[in-house]
Amino acid sequence: MFKTPLILAFKEAFPHTIPICLGYLLMGAALGIFLQQNGYGVLAALCMSLFVYAGAVQFMVVALVSVHASLLNIFLLVAVVNARQICYAIAMIEPFSGMKKRLYYIAHALSDETFMLLNVAQPKQSVREDFMLAIALLNQSYWVLGTLLGSLLGDSFKLDVRGMSFVMVSIFVVIFMEQWKSTSRHAPALIGLMSALVCFIIFGKSHFLLPTLAIMVAIFLLFKRRLD
Repeated sequence: MFKTPLILAFKEAFPHTIPICLGYLLMGAALGIFLQQNGYGVLAALCMSLFVYAGAVQFMVVALVSVHASLLNIFLLVAVVNARQICYAIAMIEPFSGMKKRLYYIAHALSDETFMLLNVAQPKQSVREDFMLAIALLNQSYWVLGTLLGSLLGDSFKLDVRGMSFVMVSIFVVIFMEQWKSTSRHAPALIGLMSALVCFIIFGKSHFLLPTLAIMVAIFLLFKRRLD
């Protein structure tokens, strides 16, 4: 039945993306409602989630556009908030080396949750590159679907996003626990936890993420170079 390579990859990838599905549908719906209540229709919601696809940044962009912020300010703020993606890209240079033309899409779709899944989930039967593409496509489809549903139903709800961010935090915790249980090598996880804790103490909760990512990437690259 599932003999086509890409279909097999989707079959294998889907169970891994179920936690992301639940979170993305909720957060995407909140974004769709937010867009609708700020005067943007279904087409704007669709295009934004297809071509921007940046989670919290999309909420920020809608708010900034609504108060008539300049394009330069919007660009600079988005660049700063999404600077962590540079670290993600560096970490995925080797895994993405066989993606060929599909690299352009998967680089675009490399959200926080997709990045985590790509480093945790492993295919059993499908080709690695097909499996990674399937995870990226599934995750974005959940976000787009949630956004569209929220946009269509926006008139029926009053948006209150307080506490919604905890949905994605919970997903990270669940995936982290699954990764911890699935392997006996806990050094990468411990390095990440210790790096985050040290940077949180030094830089505070508003500025610790980028230093944490930089330290983690530097440590892992150093270890890889020594192994090579």
